[in-house]
Amino acid sequence: MSIEHVEQHADQASAPETARRAALLAALDVVQSGPEERFERITRIAREAFGVAGSFLNLAGDDLLFHKSQQSDAVFPGSTPLRDTFCGRTLHQDGPVVVADARDDQRFSDLPMVNDDPNVRFYAGVPLHVGADATKVGTLCLIDPEPRTLTADDVVLLQELAVWAERELATGLDDDRIRAVLTGLQPRTVDLPGWTIGGTSIPYGIVSGDFHEWRVAGDTVDLTVADVMGKGMAAGLLAAGMRGALLARCNEVPPTAVAALEEQVAPDLSAAEAFATLFHGRLDTTTGRLDFVDAGHGLVLHLHADGTETVLRSVDLPIGLHPVGIDRAVGQLVLEPGDSLVLVSDGALELWDSTLASLSRLGALYRKSSDLGAFLAGVRGRAIEHDPGDDLTVVVVSRDA
Repeated sequence: MSIEHVEQHADQASAPETARRAALLAALDVVQSGPEERFERITRIAREAFGVAGSFLNLAGDDLLFHKSQQSDAVFPGSTPLRDTFCGRTLHQDGPVVVADARDDQRFSDLPMVNDDPNVRFYAGVPLHVGADATKVGTLCLIDPEPRTLTADDVVLLQELAVWAERELATGLDDDRIRAVLTGLQPRTVDLPGWTIGGTSIPYGIVSGDFHEWRVAGDTVDLTVADVMGKGMAAGLLAAGMRGALLARCNEVPPTAVAALEEQVAPDLSAAEAFATLFHGRLDTTTGRLDFVDAGHGLVLHLHADGTETVLRSVDLPIGLHPVGIDRAVGQLVLEPGDSLVLVSDGALELWDSTLASLSRLGALYRKSSDLGAFLAGVRGRAIEHDPGDDLTVVVVSRDA
C-alpha cells in the first residue's frame, strides 16, 4: 500500500471519528495535564519488558500527536504533527501494527523520524479505544533504532498493557459521569413567594460525604444538611444511603424522620466506624417557624434583620453515636422578615481559621453580597483561594424583608 493510499484512507475515515476523538479527549482532560504516574508506570514497564529504546502513550488530536507519557533516551517534544508519525498513519487500523524495519516499509520509509534522529527502524503500536463506541484516541507504542520482530506472546503482552492504558484513560470518563450524577442530585434554588433557598456543595475529591436537600410541599419546606465523617468514596456511599433513607420519610415530622433514619443507618455507620452530623428541619413559609432536630451538627448561623446574629448550638450526639432509645431534642426558631439562615458543613470553617468565628466571616460575606448567587460564587472563589481540604457545603434560607 502506498503512502498516498495510507493517508487518503486515513483522511476518508477521519471525519466523524476525529470529531468523536476530539470530544473524548476534551472529556478525558489529560492532554494538557502533564506527566501522570498512572501512565508513566505503563510506559516504563513496556520499555523494560521489551528492551526497546523508547515506549510511548500517545493521544491523537486533529492534526497533532500528543506524547502523554514517554520513556525514551531521545525525548520528543510535547506534540508532533500527526502525519509525521507511525501512530498517525496506523491509527485507522483496528489491531496491533508491527514494523520490523521502517526503511524497508514504503508506508513509513519517508518519515522524518526514520530518516533523521532518532532514526527509528522498529515500531510496534496498539490503538487505544475509549468510550461506549470504542473510539480510537491514541496508541501505546514501542520504537527502536535497530530492526527487530515480536513474537505472538510479545504482541499479546503489548495488547494487555494497552488494555491497562485504556482503563486508566477511562477513569476520567467515569469521574465525569460521577460528577454529572452528583450535580443532578443537587437541589435547585427555590424561589418561593417571600423566600429564597439555595446552596452549593464542593466535594474535596470526586464524591462528597456531605449532602444537602430541600423539598417543597405546599407551604412547608423540609431542609437537610448532613456531613458524614471522612472524605472520599466511603463517606460518599454512606451519605448516599442517608439521603435515600431520609427522602423516603419526607412526609414525617423532623423528630420522627430522624429517629427512623437513625434506626436504619446507624448500623451501617457503626460497621464503617463512622458517624454523621445532621440538621433536619421543617419550615412553615407562612409563619417563618422552623422546627428542627440537630444531631451533633451545630453549624447554623441565624442572621437577624437588625444586623445581629445567633449561632444555633447542638445538644445531641451525631447519627451513629447517639444512645439508642433516647429521644432527641427538638429545636424551634422563627425567621422574621429580613432574616436569613446559613447552614454549613465543617468544611466551611476551613475557609478561614477553622473555628466558629469562621461562621461570622461567612455571614459577613453573605450580608455584603448583592444576592444569593453572588454569595455562593464568593464561597466558591474563597474555596479556590483557600482550599478547605474537606467537603464543603453551604445552604441559605432567606426570608424577604
